[in-house]
Amino acid sequence: MSTRCFWLTALCALVVLTAGSLAAQSVGGISGTASALLQNVRARSEGSSLSQVSGTTVGFAGSVRFRRFELGVRYAEGKLQPADGVSPSRDIVEGALALRFVGTPWLSVEMGPRVRHYATPSGAERWVTWRLGGRVETALVGTSVRGYAMLWRGLGLDVNVPPGSGSTRGGEVGVTVNLGAGPLWFTLGYGIDHAQVRDAARGETVETLTLTAGLRRR
Repeated sequence: MSTRCFWLTALCALVVLTAGSLAAQSVGGISGTASALLQNVRARSEGSSLSQVSGTTVGFAGSVRFRRFELGVRYAEGKLQPADGVSPSRDIVEGALALRFVGTPWLSVEMGPRVRHYATPSGAERWVTWRLGGRVETALVGTSVRGYAMLWRGLGLDVNVPPGSGSTRGGEVGVTVNLGAGPLWFTLGYGIDHAQVRDAARGETVETLTLTAGLRRR
């Protein structure tokens, strides 16, 4: 991702979190979250010279909610090492925005773009996806432990190397733990997504294990 995209994503996050903080002080019904995340990433490519890489990324996420609508932002970056131990590593940057509609306490839908950018010796590689997905939640242990599952499908995929469009789909499952009545919470989630470039022998599968620690303000 370019420097301009990075600062745009960071600015969006700052605006979202600041708006949530100020609104929570003055207007009822508005809440916000801010969190840090640590991810283990494994990516497998078909039709690429580098078939499998893995590594760790770090980043942040935030959201602001008013009644049934929520705006979320997410950013992470890190370095992936090839499985062969010989090929050079590749930097990865991910950014996403999502607009959610919370229909019930246990069901929500969301839509928005996600960009995954790799820096490789042969040049920049960018995968841009517009996602539409649904998420369900359920209580596992009282009100302190909740489980969730999400499925999504890409409304559009744009890849610059090789250039083209295609299809994407994926999902995520996880557990969220709230520490008592305080604002601190943790989430451990596993996600997988697969993208296939149309009219090209090129596909990518990415698996993530994400640990998130955050604060919630109501």
